[in-house]
Amino acid sequence: MTKSEELRVFIERADELINSKYILADIKIVNLLKAIASSDTLIALFKNCLDGFDYNVAKKKYLVKNPYLSDEKGQFVLPPNSRELLAFVFNVLMDIDAKRISLGDFIDKYFYEDGSSYAGYSAFVNAMIKPFKNSVALLMEKVIEGKLQDPVEALTEEEERKAKQREEEELKAQKEKELSLKAYGNSVKTIKQFLLDDKKKIKESKFSDQDKKEIILVIDMLANVIDSEDKDAIEYAFIAYKYVAKAHPVKFFGRVKAISKALKDILNGI
Repeated sequence: MTKSEELRVFIERADELINSKYILADIKIVNLLKAIASSDTLIALFKNCLDGFDYNVAKKKYLVKNPYLSDEKGQFVLPPNSRELLAFVFNVLMDIDAKRISLGDFIDKYFYEDGSSYAGYSAFVNAMIKPFKNSVALLMEKVIEGKLQDPVEALTEEEERKAKQREEEELKAQKEKELSLKAYGNSVKTIKQFLLDDKKKIKESKFSDQDKKEIILVIDMLANVIDSEDKDAIEYAFIAYKYVAKAHPVKFFGRVKAISKALKDILNGI
């Protein structure tokens, strides 16, 4: 199916749920979920919305006590954005489909009107299903018009980003582990902490933006080579750092002496 056809089927199934009688709502919910499951674009759209979404936290935010009714009655609070709305309502529909939520009990608690099933179902549809349908339709129309990135493409990019991040974290963890096994590992960590503190101090200083940029460049240069095992690069970077420290003795008070001591262990260990 094309994206337009996927959207048409979704809207048809959502309208069937909206216009159905309460007694047929369960099967209409199943059909709506099937329409989502049959669309690659919608699946990707919902996966993007569900990424990082905490359903348990959301239930406490959007299903709250009704201040005007008895203690056992609650009310539904509309989520503030499409991402939260789609993720939350989708989870609720999945719970109804899986029988983790009884639709009747859910409506009676959060969409209570006058005690009638018809009025409660109408409130449920108007407050939860219609905004859900309209938000999905609006997002899909923007995708079709090219105003919004294709959810499948966005999902692929996000998965690639996460995979790359995991790889980088694994490499970093491996490097840190190898470093800790070396005799001078603690000295490297000590110097990096000194440099991190220096960088923070410079950023918060009253130096001009240009001076900050140049000083931080020297600090970063030393930080980047300190665990490289390249003696020449380390010594060169430290010489530059010493001259900066000499030019700003107040900001770098006692720092050269402290770093020199730790640096000796590193150079001896290489």
